[in-house]
Amino acid sequence: MIRVAIVDDFREDAAVLEQYLYQFGGETGQAYLVTRYTSGPEFLQDRSTAFDLVILDIDMPGLNGMETARQLRGQGDNVVLMFVTNMSQYALEGYEVEAVDYVLKPVSYQDFALKLRKAQRYISQNRDTQIALHTTSGIVLLMVSQVIYVESALHYLIYHTTTSDYRVRGSISDAESTLPHGQFSRCNTSFLVNLKYVKALERDEVLMNPDNHRLKISRGRRGTFLDQMGRYLGGVDL
Repeated sequence: MIRVAIVDDFREDAAVLEQYLYQFGGETGQAYLVTRYTSGPEFLQDRSTAFDLVILDIDMPGLNGMETARQLRGQGDNVVLMFVTNMSQYALEGYEVEAVDYVLKPVSYQDFALKLRKAQRYISQNRDTQIALHTTSGIVLLMVSQVIYVESALHYLIYHTTTSDYRVRGSISDAESTLPHGQFSRCNTSFLVNLKYVKALERDEVLMNPDNHRLKISRGRRGTFLDQMGRYLGGVDL
């Protein structure tokens, strides 16, 4: 189930988008739960639902869609955003709030479906799952989003996370089979990187958030790693 908020002051336009969502769901087998709002403040004040996707009309009276998105990001919400607008010049501003895309009005179903497929890939990246690590001191439950990178050391793996480091017995292939394909990539034979935490690529090194740790990119892995990094940033299926 993908939970979608449509924020548009024109009820007719919102109704069309909702219809398109259900049509797309019928074609793909994906279930959608849609909630409609007629203004930015109405949406921002309702925190009863955690949405996977927010579709915002930019040109709304009072608090427009772009300002609504900025306030949402200011609250630390990393929900996937899509804009609908009749003015293409707003597209560049959308990058400031990490919008996945924008659709020009009047919205055609073919264009909307294309952009929705891209949004769904970002939604999949956003969704967190839990893994169980059988460490040397007991079982630790972790969210995938907490894993920065995994290091192979002899017959053990070290999970470097946002909270601590955890040592488990296993191989880097074991970690690859456990962690989501497309979100993690090997930069060399010993390191499996969460692409979410890549800060920069500098020559033959990956600079990681949040501690600026540097990991070597091997010559043999470089091409694949860069390709997977580009696909991850672009929201493209691997």
